[in-house]
Amino acid sequence: MKKDKEIKKMDKSLKKHIKVRHPIGAKLGAIFSLLVILVLGITVALVYVLFANDQRVNAKSNTISLNETTANAVQLQLQNIQGNTNNYLNVLYVIKDDNHYEEEASYFFDELCSANSDILFVYSKTFGYKATPLFSEAVPGAQKIFEAWLSSNRNVENRVKSGIVVVKDLSTSFGIPYTLGTMFKNNNDFVCVAYNVESLKETCFKNSNATYIVNSEGEPLIYEDNQTVIDAGLVPSFDIVDEILKYSTGNEYIYKDTQNNNWIYIRMNILDDTCSAITLTSESSILKAINLTALRIIAITVAVFFLAILIIRFFSRSLTNPIEDLVAATNSIDRGNYNIHLRPRTKDEIGYLTDRFTNMAGGLAERNRLMTTFTKFVNKDIAEKAANGQLTLGGEDKNATVFFSDIRSFTAMSEKMTAPQVVEFLNDYFTRMVDCVNRTNGIVDKFIGDAVMAVWGAATTNGSPEEDAWAAVKAALMMRIALYHFNENQIAHGRNPIKIGCGINSGPIVAGQIGSEDHMNYTVIGDTVNLASRTEALNKPFATDILITENTYLLVKDKIIAEEMPGVHVKGKTDPIKMYAVVNAKGIKGPKDIHKLREFLGWDEPELDKVNTDEEEKKYKIGK
Repeated sequence: MKKDKEIKKMDKSLKKHIKVRHPIGAKLGAIFSLLVILVLGITVALVYVLFANDQRVNAKSNTISLNETTANAVQLQLQNIQGNTNNYLNVLYVIKDDNHYEEEASYFFDELCSANSDILFVYSKTFGYKATPLFSEAVPGAQKIFEAWLSSNRNVENRVKSGIVVVKDLSTSFGIPYTLGTMFKNNNDFVCVAYNVESLKETCFKNSNATYIVNSEGEPLIYEDNQTVIDAGLVPSFDIVDEILKYSTGNEYIYKDTQNNNWIYIRMNILDDTCSAITLTSESSILKAINLTALRIIAITVAVFFLAILIIRFFSRSLTNPIEDLVAATNSIDRGNYNIHLRPRTKDEIGYLTDRFTNMAGGLAERNRLMTTFTKFVNKDIAEKAANGQLTLGGEDKNATVFFSDIRSFTAMSEKMTAPQVVEFLNDYFTRMVDCVNRTNGIVDKFIGDAVMAVWGAATTNGSPEEDAWAAVKAALMMRIALYHFNENQIAHGRNPIKIGCGINSGPIVAGQIGSEDHMNYTVIGDTVNLASRTEALNKPFATDILITENTYLLVKDKIIAEEMPGVHVKGKTDPIKMYAVVNAKGIKGPKDIHKLREFLGWDEPELDKVNTDEEEKKYKIGK
């Protein structure tokens, strides 16, 4: 430190004795000021003289491009919806005499809605009315509403019968914004498919550009109904579009509104004049952007001009001060202190060097932490958290979900395998199971022979106990599928398929680094862990593959299909503990009850009255 102070004093004394006739700072200031004034004048001139006309041409070109892109997007969606609806109705003609017509028709309607998620309902004079569940719930009596609308608009049906495709806005009738109906003829049948186009609104209205979609009668189909946005000048009022439709011809038009603002207008037909896309751009917004750019250039240049003197004055200090900081940081690292916090003061080579030096110090610190903690942890997530200092020493009370899984009769199976075969088998099996845990943000705590112990909500969490419990159940369901594919591979190679049992319990646990001074392991302990292990063992007598306790069930009951098993008396507990077999997640294809699940798994129905539990340990007994 004394030497550093002496060097700084020597440097300051040398600076005091340096006297020159033309200081570099003064010369740099003069040159910089001249360049600023020159650049300012040239830039502003270029903006007004050269860029203005180009901006007008570009604006028109962009408007044409935007109009074409928007029109194509709208046309593609309308074509897909109409085409897919035609295909759906053609299929109905083929199957209308089938014995299972209603079931088949519902299936094909679901397929239609799956391919076109915006469809709300399809109406046919021949096949009647079919709506999506969400729309039926949102608009009770929608069929009567539409039939009443159709009765009051007979001209629409007449036009469709003559072969004209008609698109109408049905938002007012159903109270759902951006609801359109395309009416057309299919095999001499009147058809209407209703759908929501709110997803296209963002495509049509961007910044100062606006694209209105109107039908052949000039009625708005996709439009901006937010008066605040229109008043702010972000999009033009539909009144401008209405005037264009009344008084303009052709596909390009300049319209002057009451404020003497010119609007560039591009029009493109959609589906053979069924609809039109009209895109407008204000000329004033083009000039406004140019003026704003010029003002910003002037403001920035003036600010830089006045700040230049201060920057140049302290330029020499910007060189010496960072170097002194680097010297001090080097000495600190030499003493074993890697906690360096240097901030670059400049953006030149010295600033770059400071930034690289700080990164190097961080890398050394990271390496030092990893070298001391890596051997204590085997789990990647735990090791990373420990290396980053995110794990506290000792135990922490957590509310987590604990998972155990086990392969049925693995001991007997492994006796018929060689050691390399056992290792290969377990590596393949664990790879698939651990992937399910990792993909749900869980932590594999340990492997116990062929068993897997995992936890959610200890070192990492999905946000809440409910989310952690759901993640654990979801991982178990994923394991069910992973095991199915694993067994396919087993059978393909002439080996027997395996069965596993999964036990899940939620509740308070103690999580922390446990071990000796020389070797430590992050794990969880407590009654919650013990009960999860015992829950896993109950899968065999219950003939289930995923068993959860009541603690977990209460957290995830709204998301799963589960069936309650007989109560279980656990050692140390007076009242029986409720157990639930997880059949499936709600809304997912697959088994819907425990019997279908066992059929899927290939397991026999259990005879619970004949179950003989472990009398020696007496950890559980089946309740009546």
